[in-house]
Amino acid sequence: MLALKATIECSNNANEEVNIWSDNESSFQALKSFHVKSKIIQEAQMILLGNARIRLGWVKAQIGIKGNEIADILAKEATTDGIPASLPIPKLPSRRTNYCSSSFSLLLYSIIPKISNKQLHWSRECTQFATGHGLFPSYLKRFCLHSTDYCGCGEIGNPLHYATRCPLTLSYHHKESSPQFIVNWWKSALSIKLSRQNTDNLITFLATNEDLIKS
Repeated sequence: MLALKATIECSNNANEEVNIWSDNESSFQALKSFHVKSKIIQEAQMILLGNARIRLGWVKAQIGIKGNEIADILAKEATTDGIPASLPIPKLPSRRTNYCSSSFSLLLYSIIPKISNKQLHWSRECTQFATGHGLFPSYLKRFCLHSTDYCGCGEIGNPLHYATRCPLTLSYHHKESSPQFIVNWWKSALSIKLSRQNTDNLITFLATNEDLIKS
């Protein structure tokens, strides 16, 4: 991102149209967002907003595009021969503090109490289900992407609701657990292959019927 910002700053002084190509898709996505807190990204955004002659484009990496290959070589050389740059390190709360910010975080902490290199083999859908970060009203409401955190059936629309109680997702229900066994319920739901497949189907259903589940 720092290199892309430097290129944007340099292009801002040109009296002609400039096309900037990069294979760094994540940086382009960050530049499109209005919710970033990084000063580097914000400064690059201000330049782009004030100069319509600068255009950005994405190219696929490692397919033999000459300019992109040269940029990769120069980037590698800069790691040993370049000018050192100092970047501020963001202050982050402890992992334990992050976990404890919500009930779902506490559950996830109970399932995965420490960082490990061991793969969980969770699908994208299972990850959304376990973290609560998906097309759930309870999650979307936090970011003002949904007017309420209620499901169309009238209850709070969180993953557990759709997996056990919601009448709109009856075909994908897991057997509901009593509160004292909820951690074991989550462990089973995310470790048993058949349960994971059912969860995948549930999240896919929610994604394709988003209007149905909203209140």
